[in-house]
Amino acid sequence: MPIQPEEESTLNQTQKPNLVITQNMSNVTAEEEEDRDVSTLNQTQNPNRVIDQNMFDGREEEEEEEETTTTQNPNLEIPEDIITDILKRLPAKSLVRFRCVCKPWGSLLTDPTFIKSHLERNRSLFQSNLKTNTRLILTRYCDTLLSTTDSETRNVMQAEELDFPLVKNLPYYVKGHCDGLLCLVINDGDEGMLVIYNPSIQQYRKLPSPGGFRSTREAIGIGYDKTKQDYKVVRVPSNYCRMKVPGYKPRVEVLELKSNTWRQIPDEDTPPYFVEHIFQATEVNGGLYWLVEDHRTASCVILRFDLAEEKFRVIAPPPDECSRSVAWIGPLKDWLCVVHTRRLSDVHVWATKDDMTWTRIITTSKFPKIPGRDPYMDSFRYMPLCYTEKGDVLMSVRGERFLTFDHRNNVFERVDIHGAKHWLQETLYCESLVSPGVGVHQTEAARSSGSGVNLLPRDDQAEEDDGEAESSSSVLRMMTSLKRELANLLACTVGLRNAQG
Repeated sequence: MPIQPEEESTLNQTQKPNLVITQNMSNVTAEEEEDRDVSTLNQTQNPNRVIDQNMFDGREEEEEEEETTTTQNPNLEIPEDIITDILKRLPAKSLVRFRCVCKPWGSLLTDPTFIKSHLERNRSLFQSNLKTNTRLILTRYCDTLLSTTDSETRNVMQAEELDFPLVKNLPYYVKGHCDGLLCLVINDGDEGMLVIYNPSIQQYRKLPSPGGFRSTREAIGIGYDKTKQDYKVVRVPSNYCRMKVPGYKPRVEVLELKSNTWRQIPDEDTPPYFVEHIFQATEVNGGLYWLVEDHRTASCVILRFDLAEEKFRVIAPPPDECSRSVAWIGPLKDWLCVVHTRRLSDVHVWATKDDMTWTRIITTSKFPKIPGRDPYMDSFRYMPLCYTEKGDVLMSVRGERFLTFDHRNNVFERVDIHGAKHWLQETLYCESLVSPGVGVHQTEAARSSGSGVNLLPRDDQAEEDDGEAESSSSVLRMMTSLKRELANLLACTVGLRNAQG
């Protein structure tokens, strides 16, 4: 005779005090009784297992109530310092949208202290992995800018157009980059436009042009002066203007974004070198660097401009015993990098942090084969850009293709970029919330996404006319969606940190 449910429950609880079974059964069929016996056997083998269906249902209801409460107010149980720590780890584009969640968040995400801490973290990760905060900008002739993002597919990146209408159908160059700010010169048919643009927050600012400005033919750079805590745009002598402009007088001028005015440095501090207008300035370790030609010796020179002292000096190149030439300079993390090469031979990449001590980080002569082309012909066109998630180096063969280089095994692999068929320049930029400053403009994408919407007090909202009611409703729906998204993100992040702790 089978044991009745009540007797079985009492017996199991007596023998296994950690086992609790609650079952309400009326008409027990043979199959149900067999399933119950199997369940009882499993529970006997695992005495610490607790099954209480009613209690489980109750927990589900409580969890749903907690989730609803968290969705309605994501700040309810999470301390503000933890929220701030989480937010500064998020992409700049997401944070721009989150400014509309509520007034406290809007104030936090535009606070200079938060922007600085977010930038410092992004600086530490810049050029270390394309999956983090490092973005690749592709400049196209008379066409829009492209921004690339990494994908889940190995050695594949996706290119997307940036909403920056000023460059549409006009020639332009990216002259430099610093902390997420791109410095562009656009040929508008007149004297040209000098523009500072942050793609992450979709803001740009037009700067006043210095006297005698020659549009895209100028040599320009941008960098950050820590002593003044301000960004400086620097105009240096242009080699194109030296050759093409009658009576051209070389001079160096500096514009600080806070002052928005140009000033000339003394003539005695102007270097006897001219910069090619197609070269970008390299900003690293408090200085701007250009690769220039010394016409007296017909050799290449590395020229540094100290952003704090506003003085120039020549940097000695890496040691060389084989008559290699410097083909390229650029940043790689916190290092100034130089490509040393012999045509039709090999490539060496050197790096320095103090402008004096050079370390060779890459050496290769095993170039990938291209059908119908001698691979050694491109040896002087290789440029290291950043590291990949695997620790390989992403390299560009100027304007044509991208490769990853496994320096451990001396192996190249091709990288495909979907959505980009041609480009003129490659520029790496660091995502940031840094604003171009006073007098900024927002792109159409920023306005349509709501990132520029300011939340109004209820009294002020009541005074708005009926024509904006639909827009306000749309903003509220967006805010609700953002709160739900953030609540899930915060809950998952806190849960993960607790699990790891």
